[in-house]
Amino acid sequence: TYGFDVRNLLTYDARPMSGSLHAWYSLRDLEALAGRGVTLSGELDVGKLPRLLGLLHSEVGSVRAALSFRQRREGWLGAEIDLQVSVELKCQRCLEPFRYEAKERVDLVLADAAALPATVPEGLEPFELDGGRLKPADLIEDELIVAIPLVPKHARIEDCGSLARELAERNERSVTVDR
Repeated sequence: TYGFDVRNLLTYDARPMSGSLHAWYSLRDLEALAGRGVTLSGELDVGKLPRLLGLLHSEVGSVRAALSFRQRREGWLGAEIDLQVSVELKCQRCLEPFRYEAKERVDLVLADAAALPATVPEGLEPFELDGGRLKPADLIEDELIVAIPLVPKHARIEDCGSLARELAERNERSVTVDR
């Protein structure tokens, strides 16, 4: 029989395309990814992360993520997430939007509820698979929600909008008058 590359004496050798961050992976798929040391990476649309979107001022922003799978020496399935996020939050001091940027790295142990170890080594977070499956975008969204400050605000009050600056000036004047 003749194939499409009969005249080509070189064999075809290329890495398989990396999977999607939005696809569901079974435990078996995850173990195969870990066995090959695969890294899934890409940019996620903030507008398609509904739980995160509820914490943001707008859909403006970007999330870059890399999820690397590996087998741990203890036999557990491990994953490392590297995140870079740049989103707009609403300052709780002045109620005006500001750009929030962060880099996070999280080490995880992935397992079914029955196989999840009671204790994991320090520095690792246990993550229970949803029905034996994982959708990387959902895991990344969980980690982003944890990374967002509970009370978002500008780093310095001087960066706040006019309302917060005016209140800070009034507060300073009242302190100096009281002295």
